[in-house]
Amino acid sequence: MLDKWVPYRSEKTAVDWRVFGFPHAAGSAAFYRSWRDHAPPGIDFCPIELPGHGGRMDEMPFTNLAALMINLQAVLQPLLTVPFAFFGHSTGACIALDAARMLRAADGRSAAHLFVSGRAAPGHAIKERSSQSLSDDELLALLIRHGGTPAIVMERAELMAAVLPTLRADLALAESRRLEAGARLSCSITVFGGAHDAIDRTALRAWSGFTTGAFRVRMFPGGHFYLAEMDEALIGEIVEALRRPEGLRGRQSAGVDA
Repeated sequence: MLDKWVPYRSEKTAVDWRVFGFPHAAGSAAFYRSWRDHAPPGIDFCPIELPGHGGRMDEMPFTNLAALMINLQAVLQPLLTVPFAFFGHSTGACIALDAARMLRAADGRSAAHLFVSGRAAPGHAIKERSSQSLSDDELLALLIRHGGTPAIVMERAELMAAVLPTLRADLALAESRRLEAGARLSCSITVFGGAHDAIDRTALRAWSGFTTGAFRVRMFPGGHFYLAEMDEALIGEIVEALRRPEGLRGRQSAGVDA
């Protein structure tokens, strides 16, 4: 079971931290595989392969975050023996937020850091139509607008036919999020964004309202999928944040780095 959910991980070497990465809508764990090459010894970056994605395309994708969290709690428990954090890009940021809120190690520890990327803070996103009301053509237009889908997939009708149901399910998954008013995490939050993404910096800074811990915004050159070209730099930022003692203790100002 663990091999299906966390296909890339380290178990036989010394691990100081585990960072679990959630993909963008219709994305797969393979998108993050190269990140493991950039992570230093001791930091285990573990991309999550969700049902209906990548090597699990034949499985039914989740459309409800509460149900997904129940499954992740059981599956990830053996890997939560060291300090852990969550990363999510775009729709994956919604999953990462819920994981930081809900998942616990056997001894009660929660995530020490939340990294979100390419996603407006809850309540600050541009209101869009429900995923269930979008036609396949409208979903395809959404993929084209955001980019990130390999050309070989976009050019083959049979591959697109397999991707669109997963995309629709992932959007429904994000829409299922229900946050209590005033709910805040105790862990630090670092927000990443592309300087030319349609998501404005105000919507990224608004993540500061979801933590009582340290907070930082870091911008990179590029659009919504800036991270495809900035993977090494992004891993460097994650590593620096995990190793920064004040990031686990006190709250910093909600600054934005260019």
